[in-house]
Amino acid sequence: MNGTQRTIKVFFLNLLAFWLLWEWLVPLKTVSDTGNIYVFTVFVAGCLGLSFLGVRFWLGALIKSIYIFYMLNMLFFQKPFFSLNWVVDLTNTVVHNFYFLMNLQFAEMMDSFRSLLFFLLLWVSVYLLRYWLFVEKRLFLFYAMTVGYVAVLDTFTAYQGKGAIMRLVVGGFLLLSWLHYERLVEKEKLLSANRTWWKPFIFFASVSLLIGYTAPKLQPQWPDPVPFIKSYTGGGEEEEEGKEPVVKKIGYGTNDSRLGGPFVADDTVVFYAEAKKRHYWRVETKDIYTGKGWEASESVEIRTFERENDVLKWFEESVDNETLTAKVIFKRPYSHLVYPIGLTALIAFGGVVFRLHAANEKIYATDRESHVVRLGEYEMTYEYPSFSVEKLRQVPVVQDSELLQRYTQLPSDLPERVKELAQQITKGKGNQYDKVKAIEQYFSFNGYFYETKEVAVPSEQEDYVDQFLFETKKGYCDNFSTSMTVLLRSVGIPARWVKGYTSGQLVNSEENGMNVYEITNNNAHSWVEVYFQGIGWVPFEPTKGFTNPYRFTEQSLQAAPTPMPQNVQPEQQRKLFNEEKKRVSTPSTGLLQSIKTFFASLSLKNMVLFLGSLAASVYVLYKARRKWWPFLTILSFKIFRSEQTFIKAYLSLLKHLDDYGLKRRKAQSLRDYAAYVDEWFASDEMSRLTLLYEKAIYRKTPIEKEWDKVKELWENLIKKTVS
Repeated sequence: MNGTQRTIKVFFLNLLAFWLLWEWLVPLKTVSDTGNIYVFTVFVAGCLGLSFLGVRFWLGALIKSIYIFYMLNMLFFQKPFFSLNWVVDLTNTVVHNFYFLMNLQFAEMMDSFRSLLFFLLLWVSVYLLRYWLFVEKRLFLFYAMTVGYVAVLDTFTAYQGKGAIMRLVVGGFLLLSWLHYERLVEKEKLLSANRTWWKPFIFFASVSLLIGYTAPKLQPQWPDPVPFIKSYTGGGEEEEEGKEPVVKKIGYGTNDSRLGGPFVADDTVVFYAEAKKRHYWRVETKDIYTGKGWEASESVEIRTFERENDVLKWFEESVDNETLTAKVIFKRPYSHLVYPIGLTALIAFGGVVFRLHAANEKIYATDRESHVVRLGEYEMTYEYPSFSVEKLRQVPVVQDSELLQRYTQLPSDLPERVKELAQQITKGKGNQYDKVKAIEQYFSFNGYFYETKEVAVPSEQEDYVDQFLFETKKGYCDNFSTSMTVLLRSVGIPARWVKGYTSGQLVNSEENGMNVYEITNNNAHSWVEVYFQGIGWVPFEPTKGFTNPYRFTEQSLQAAPTPMPQNVQPEQQRKLFNEEKKRVSTPSTGLLQSIKTFFASLSLKNMVLFLGSLAASVYVLYKARRKWWPFLTILSFKIFRSEQTFIKAYLSLLKHLDDYGLKRRKAQSLRDYAAYVDEWFASDEMSRLTLLYEKAIYRKTPIEKEWDKVKELWENLIKKTVS
């Protein structure tokens, strides 16, 4: 093979390596909150490109490191790269998160640290993949893991992996055949091999794929194993035919484009709040409903303030309110803030400037050069509102056309029965407030249940709200709040979807009248805000089991508690109570509680991924036992210096030599076998070690005096078996 042909072969092998790793990266955008996948894809391509160009190791490592640091700064720290100010932030991040890594507290780790670990994992993966391709010329295990990874995600998540499976079948078999051919050429030392072997393979593979795709197919002959696995693992009811597999939500997340799936219990503390009264903590709002979830309007408008919030108000002067103060202490710093509705001022140290995104009302802390600052704590003043029901009933119809256009938006393919239901619920209501309350209370009296585990994900043909309202009738805050917002918009009432946290768990009451609340990932919540002309944005709470923390002054509304639906049985009431108790539960009381929480959160997808990863790890460790087990024995040599240790080590050596391929015949003596081994390795170490072994066994000669010699001989032979 000439130089050009060799270069082309190496290029295509690198291209196939990139493709295999790309198949691992693509699903992350669908099945997780991982963003900016292109950053990691470019990194993988760069690693392979540097290796292909033959760049020296130290220079390649320097280029990769610069890319990693530059991207981490661009995504998380946003400081001038050559000023090196970001180095301090990155160092603090690594030091702060290393403890969590050592204690396997992955939920506590910051996104920047997770990204750093992911970069390092990809770096190692590229190295291993190239080793398997160009040195071992064996890739079946990694290929099988890739197929299994895609198949599991396609079966149990919202990721559609049919195209990936087809690519892996054709491209993977081509790659495995190529590597098998290369091994044959190398093993048989073929000087003039057939270089057109791939043509018939591609022809027959293409014909087989075409026949398999176009040929008529029988209906499934075996029952679907997924419901069986789900019932066996305690997954609950079977999914309905045609429904998408579930994806999970843990705490507050930024990606709401695909709602649905269970809400996983997680007691990780997010922040502590010192406040006089309970209220919700806002993070952001979203205004575009897509039929599958929520997105925010595309706007680059940023409103800036240093202390006094003079850029945004949520309600008018006519609303009665009480001025209060509060303090937030984050468990780990975040770039965004949490704040109550009615915020009037923010107080933080260090010359911080606050920037509010007009599109979603998310507030960030920055320095005066617009670089993001992660605050550990800050204080605030805000107006705690009290809404007069009488005034709300008297408000005129909203006239602001721009506001109506934005906050009554609905997808064109929204099912008509959703609009018809909204009109039916509000029929006969003479004012906007009564219409809003009718929709808010609709879920309490019509068979809807609060559920965090068995929550459906709409298929490509289904609408998220339509599915909840008419099909499943069970879900958690996202289902209730999104449905209320869509129903309100269907009758022309401007409403928006709000995300943040509930007030949390009371942990202490101080002498100055302030209460300390602990807010965890379990307290992540969503609710609804409705615009009333002349009053402003008013919060409403449609989720069963939750109570609106804000005051509505009307005696009749406070005279009696909200009745339970008539068709709810005592067992269902207890279930609702237990689910709510779980969602706002106190933190873990110890290791036992953490273990219980972990296994309780394992649903079908997690169970399959966990068991699959465990099985794959055990299989890899077993297949590679000749590589790592000897070193454990070497370690025992350093710790235990005894005759029994030597005897066990010698017998272990015999097993390793057998695994290596140096088989001992049944009638062959140890000395003859040792001579055979020495002839193979061109040394006399096995014979010398065998002589010492026979002295220890038959003559009972103490081995401690010659321990260093024994150890050296044994280690040399072991290293030869794993080289």
